[in-house]
Amino acid sequence: MRENIEDEEKEIKQNTVSKIIAREWEFFQSVHNTGGRASCQDNYEEFNIMRSSQWAIFSLPVLRSYLDDLILAGHRDRNPVMEKYAYMMKYSAPEEYEGIKEFLPVISEQKGEIVEKIVKIYLEWELEIMEKYPGITNKGRKLYSESDTPEYTSIETYLRGELLSYSEKTLELYLNYVIDNKEKNINLAIKNMDNLARMQGFNDSNDVEEYYKNFSKN
Repeated sequence: MRENIEDEEKEIKQNTVSKIIAREWEFFQSVHNTGGRASCQDNYEEFNIMRSSQWAIFSLPVLRSYLDDLILAGHRDRNPVMEKYAYMMKYSAPEEYEGIKEFLPVISEQKGEIVEKIVKIYLEWELEIMEKYPGITNKGRKLYSESDTPEYTSIETYLRGELLSYSEKTLELYLNYVIDNKEKNINLAIKNMDNLARMQGFNDSNDVEEYYKNFSKN
């Protein structure tokens, strides 16, 4: 009986993630870049892998709340994916951001505080990843916003921009889930990397790190 319940919950979660990806992809297609359409907007396979691996680590309440955010945004003619990239510009392209910030939803003090609490924990997790998996991370994004340029966005800035596009309800659920995992000594950033590894044909992040070590020797 318990196995049936777990299988049913797993299926519900997978269906919810699929609905999230479908809506995010639709919003992503409507994002207009100053330099023209980005190549990643034509690569659904990579988009699906990146987003699915991320959302698979979260609880069903977080996923359902975020799906509600996306549905509501559509009804209100908002594009949360576009907003995510716009919020990033505050750090990566501040002059351009000044020209568009009035068109973005205003961030309340409470929302900003929740986002910063999540960012703080995630940056600790990302530091752990960099120490544990140098082969994987050496060529990846820099960690802190101080490294941002108009052409380059750090992990910190990308995460902050994405979180700011969520509702306060979703952020509260997200923060509680993050804190719960931290207290259990579970690094969600590593779990995300493990998901990515499996979706790309590896066993886990350790397997990918070993691959990069062997590749660098050749």
